[in-house]
Amino acid sequence: MSSYMVWRNGHLREDLDAATRRLRVAERQADDARQTADVLDAHIKRMQEDRRTDGADLRRLLEREGYDAPLSDFLGDVFNRL
Repeated sequence: MSSYMVWRNGHLREDLDAATRRLRVAERQADDARQTADVLDAHIKRMQEDRRTDGADLRRLLEREGYDAPLSDFLGDVFNRL
């Protein structure tokens, strides 16, 4: 009976070690996913800020010329690039 218990204990330890390794891998993957999400959130925030800034710049340029007035060649070129 004791040899069976030693054998079973050895198998249970192997199972525990394998489960522990899988858990560590899953935790690392979750950490990587959180870091990726943080980077993506930062990029999205930057892009949104750029969009707001570009919109404000465009409105300012249009107001200088007037909304109904044709744009000067310079401002027309700037508008086309935006």
